[in-house]
Amino acid sequence: MIKCAIVTVGDELLYGNIDDTNATWLSQELTNSGAVVSTRITVGDGLADIQGALEVALNKAEVVILTGGLGPTQDDKTREAIAGFCKRPLVRDEGLASSLEKHFAPRGPRVVALNEKLAWVCEGSEILPNTKGTAVGTWVEEGQGAIISLPGVPYEMKIIMEEEVLPRIRSRYDVEPPFIQWIMTAGQGESSLSVALESIEQNMPKEVALAYLPSLQGVRLRLTSSNELAKESIKIARAIEDRLGHLVFAKENTTLSHVVHNLLIEHKIKLAFAESCTGGNIMATLVKHPGSSQYLLGGHVVYSNDWKHKEIDVKKDLLASCGAVSEEVARSMAEGAKANAHSDMALAVTGIAGPEGGSPTKPVGTVHVALCYNKTTYHKKFRLHKDRAVNIALTTTLALNMIRLALQGSLEA
Repeated sequence: MIKCAIVTVGDELLYGNIDDTNATWLSQELTNSGAVVSTRITVGDGLADIQGALEVALNKAEVVILTGGLGPTQDDKTREAIAGFCKRPLVRDEGLASSLEKHFAPRGPRVVALNEKLAWVCEGSEILPNTKGTAVGTWVEEGQGAIISLPGVPYEMKIIMEEEVLPRIRSRYDVEPPFIQWIMTAGQGESSLSVALESIEQNMPKEVALAYLPSLQGVRLRLTSSNELAKESIKIARAIEDRLGHLVFAKENTTLSHVVHNLLIEHKIKLAFAESCTGGNIMATLVKHPGSSQYLLGGHVVYSNDWKHKEIDVKKDLLASCGAVSEEVARSMAEGAKANAHSDMALAVTGIAGPEGGSPTKPVGTVHVALCYNKTTYHKKFRLHKDRAVNIALTTTLALNMIRLALQGSLEA
C-alpha cells in the first residue's frame, strides 16, 4: 500500500491568516483512493524550509504532494525548491511559455514578463495541466518516490488532483480503496454514543475500525475495513443503526440540513421561521440547498421584545411575566409565525447566546426551541455552551433535528 505525505506551503498558513483546507481535502481523497497518508507538514515560503520538508516527507512516504508556492511572485519558491532538492536545473517548457504569452498578452508586456516564471519547471517534470488557472502542476520522479506540486488555490488544486494525480496514483501504485460506511447521527454527544455502542465495539473484529467524528452538526460514525470484510462490516453497521434508532439521520456521508431539505420536499411542507438568538442562521442553512423555494415561505428575525410583539403577535404580558427566553414565548413565537405565513410548519428559537445576558435562573446557553406542526406545538429546552458562536451553531443543529424528527414521526411533544 502506497504511503503519501502532504506538504502545504505558505507563510499565511503558519500565521493563521487562512485555514489549511487543502491538506484536509487531500487527506480525504487519498484515503478514499486507498493510499495511506503518513504525514502532513506545513512550512513557510522559504526555499530551505520547503527543501527541508521534502527531505522529511520522502523519508516517510513514497509520494509527496506539495500545494502552494507556484505563482509568479517573488515569494513563490516551490519550483526552485524542488529543482534544488532533486539537484536538477529549471528548464523552460516552450509549450507552456507560448500558451502563457497568449493568455497574458492582452494585459500588457509587464504582466507577460512577470508570469513567464510559470513556464519554468524542474528538469524531467511531467506536466499536469491546469484547466482552471495558469499555474500547472508537475510530477517529478525522484529516487524511489515522486514529488508532485500543485497550486495552492483550492479549486485549481482540486481539479488537477482529480483529473491528473489520482488517476496516475491508481495506475502506477498498489492501491485498494478501503470499504467505508458512514452513519450520521444527531441528538447525542460522542460519549453517550460510545456508551450505547460499547458491546458492539467489544465484539467487532480488530480489522474493522469504528471512528467517532464529532462536530457542532452532529457525530459522524465511520466504519472502515478491507473489502474482504465488507459483509461483516455491513452487519456491524446495521447493528449500530438498530441500537441508535432515531439518532441516525443518514447512512451516507451527508449533512443534517441536506436530509431535512429533502424531507421537507418529500412531505410537501411549507415552512416558516421565527428566530431570535440565531439571527436567521437556521433559515440561512436551508437556503444554501438548491430547491429550498419548494418549501421555504420566509422567516422573522425577532430579536427585541417589541419586534416579537409587532411581527408575530407575542403578547406583551406574556413577555413581561415569563421573559423572552422561556417555553411560553417560544411556543407563542412558533404559533405566531405559522399563523402569519399560513404555513404547514413553523419553527421558533429564543435563547441567550452569550457571552453576556445570563442570570442564575437563565444562564448563558439557555435555549428554547418550539415547532408548530399538525395542530401540535412541540417544545425542547437546552442548556448549551458559554460561547456565542457555538450556541448559534448548536441551536441550528438541534432545531433542524426537531424538524427531521417531526417529519419522521419520532418527535415527542
